[in-house]
Amino acid sequence: MQLLPEDKLIWSPVVANSRMNRERNASGINSYEQEFKFKPEVFLQQRIVEQGAASWLDLCCGQGKALVQVAESFLSQNLGDRIHLEGVDLIGDFVSSSTDLHCLHFEMGNIAEFKTERQYDLITCVHGLHYVGNKLEAIEKAMHLLKPTGQFWANLDLENIVINHNSSSDYLKDMFRQSGFVYNSRTKILKGSGANSIHFGLKYKGADDQYGPNYTGQPSVCSYYEK
Repeated sequence: MQLLPEDKLIWSPVVANSRMNRERNASGINSYEQEFKFKPEVFLQQRIVEQGAASWLDLCCGQGKALVQVAESFLSQNLGDRIHLEGVDLIGDFVSSSTDLHCLHFEMGNIAEFKTERQYDLITCVHGLHYVGNKLEAIEKAMHLLKPTGQFWANLDLENIVINHNSSSDYLKDMFRQSGFVYNSRTKILKGSGANSIHFGLKYKGADDQYGPNYTGQPSVCSYYEK
């Protein structure tokens, strides 16, 4: 088995999967609401009520359809100056809007290299971690970008993470529990808040893009670590 470093992994056809999150809506059918059981626009609306403004970073955002929908919704309410939305995706095939959405910014690139000084009320990664090499570093990084009251939501299959050539499931579940995260083994959903911090303390060795399908039925990337 050949483990790929990040700079080679991003060229894998498995990582460039176009099926998982390319055209997902914010709410309704085939949506973030279906995945995480809440509507991003409602969450952000409540933050505007509470603090006057709100921000959302969507990692591995696909075409960014959900972000455009939310931006247009807030613009229609004359709240465009109260909302900041960002999407990051490796492919960069972002949808366009008929309206000039100044509150929305897309960036084409690897989420491992994404840099910002901003903190966010909401960070999501819908089925994106399946194709990331250093998944645990991506989670750590996302948590650093959250406001103290912010929330992080992501799909995470622990079968796609190997530690010392063994299953990582029990080890990571314990770490998540001790750090205040909520991980649902059935839905494979990870939730953390800005009040949580986590450092896995593992050495990343590389990723296998020939792992095969995970629970989604789509080809995935398996990440390897050592203690």
